[in-house]
Amino acid sequence: MFYVIKNNNLYEYGDNVNRAWEYPAEAKELSGVDVATFEENRDKYAISDGLLVDISNTEEYLAAAAAKVKGTRISEIKEELNALDLKCIRALREGGTDDDGVPYLEKFQAEISELRAELNSLQ
Repeated sequence: MFYVIKNNNLYEYGDNVNRAWEYPAEAKELSGVDVATFEENRDKYAISDGLLVDISNTEEYLAAAAAKVKGTRISEIKEELNALDLKCIRALREGGTDDDGVPYLEKFQAEISELRAELNSLQ
């Protein structure tokens, strides 16, 4: 992939340098990366000293990626808890038991307890 950096910003990039570019003489090459891969993983690259560098192995990037995964999981847990709350309301109103004789309300409460414990460990 070829790219041009102006004023510490990625100005233009592409798989090849051609006449359509405004600054073909200033294009630098980032080998081993094509435009599609770059666009999918744009956050893995940063500008350093006028060059585009892969930062995916740095502590900062790994910490940010871990925080993103953690945030996603927290959101998933909250959605699951909301869905279970609705199931609990229905179980209170209608009652009923599972195939193995466990009341639905008890089953949902056990799931909620597990999810709340996981949520507390993440926060």
